[in-house]
Amino acid sequence: MLKKIKRIDVFLWVIFLGGYLVSRLVNLGIISIFTDEAIYLRWSQIMVSDAALRYLPLIDGKPPLFMWLTTIVMKLLPTLDPLLSGRLVSIFAGFGSLVGMFFTSYILFRNKKISYLSSIFYILSPFTLFYDRFALADSLLAMFGIWSLGLGVLLVQTARLDVAMILGMTIGFGLLTKTPAQFFLYLLPLLVIFAKKKDWLKLGGLFVVVIILSQGFFSLLRLFPLFNMINQKNLEFIVPISYFLKHPTQYLFGNLETLLKWEFWYLTPLVFLTALSGVIFNIKKDWKSCLILTTYYLIPLLVMAAFNKVIYPRYLLPFTSALLILGASGSNFILNKVPRNLLFHCFIASLLLFYPIYTNFKLLTDPVNAPLLQADRDQYIDGWAAGYGVDKIREFLKGKTGTIATEGTFGLMPYSLELYQKDYPKMQIKAYWPLPATPPVGTDYLIVYQHPTPPIGWKTEEIMSFRQGKGTDFLKLYKVL
Repeated sequence: MLKKIKRIDVFLWVIFLGGYLVSRLVNLGIISIFTDEAIYLRWSQIMVSDAALRYLPLIDGKPPLFMWLTTIVMKLLPTLDPLLSGRLVSIFAGFGSLVGMFFTSYILFRNKKISYLSSIFYILSPFTLFYDRFALADSLLAMFGIWSLGLGVLLVQTARLDVAMILGMTIGFGLLTKTPAQFFLYLLPLLVIFAKKKDWLKLGGLFVVVIILSQGFFSLLRLFPLFNMINQKNLEFIVPISYFLKHPTQYLFGNLETLLKWEFWYLTPLVFLTALSGVIFNIKKDWKSCLILTTYYLIPLLVMAAFNKVIYPRYLLPFTSALLILGASGSNFILNKVPRNLLFHCFIASLLLFYPIYTNFKLLTDPVNAPLLQADRDQYIDGWAAGYGVDKIREFLKGKTGTIATEGTFGLMPYSLELYQKDYPKMQIKAYWPLPATPPVGTDYLIVYQHPTPPIGWKTEEIMSFRQGKGTDFLKLYKVL
């Protein structure tokens, strides 16, 4: 498939690997644990201690593959900080996406230069860097997404059973990660534009193989009695079709405007424009590839805009890879048209990459002041769901004896404390929601983070207070008097 690998290819991939690892591993713990990470890591920790609870995430309607992988890291590196264990899974997934970008872009354009540019864009994209460093399932889903696209194109080009089986397993793993992986399956028929007419009948059978394998993997979750919780959880975020038919535009235009604005700034304006130029300039020569990449982004975007009651920037991550490849194709066209002058090419590259590099530098060294979207700042940096100060409270609890009450029974509290219970074995953690009007008997300390102060009936003395980023929320530790 690829031409003979040359020394320059090996050299470039050594550079890419080094650049990727540096950008993902440096200051990996600089952003504190936040609510969703605490939940996923605590589930993983419980599954490590009791394998019978391997389907535990289904109690909240979450497919468990990310947590299963985290348990492997926790077992292999038992002394590693649990937070870093989960974030390493995302870093491994991000590297899989990096390789998948190269593979998929080459399958689509048969141009190594576009493949290398796609890989560079992936490494330097603030969007991918930000989420490759969190213990979340989104980077893992994005990895299965880009490989599903590349393998899907390869399948219709070759009509091979082994490719169909690998693709079916890839989509199946995606479904075990997050339910939006259904898009990878639904978009598959679009790829027939790459097929030869004589292969259409054979491809119909191979598509059936893909469906059976992917659904077979997903059906592993049916072994757990709470499988139905997945659909119930989805209904918290999306409207049913019956409601959509009555109100088809209730969410569409507002969500679409917000999602496109997020994509524009996370992709960075210049890369976004090069993605558009990739469609415009390559539509004649590579119209099939441009059409597929565009539809692989636009169809999920429109579906999310129309059906989602709740949206976050990370929902765009699995489909942004298509835009990065389009951006690489547009950049390749521009570089081929401008004078073949090294200085001029460096100037073009600096225009494209200055803002992403600056943003990434701030994310790695000073995330509180990084130019992030406010929607993500509210979740990970500035809002009550962020966990700035949790590490200081854990240090305080070491060597202490007593009982600490937490505001919240599910999420940042008490899970971010329970993860490190071995560091303060004589401290008993009691979780409450809402906090009772007066302190339960025997309570020595209290953590409040979703309200500005404890209930009036609590007599307390503030020990520590931590502002969340630049926001108005604080994580506070009190001594109960």
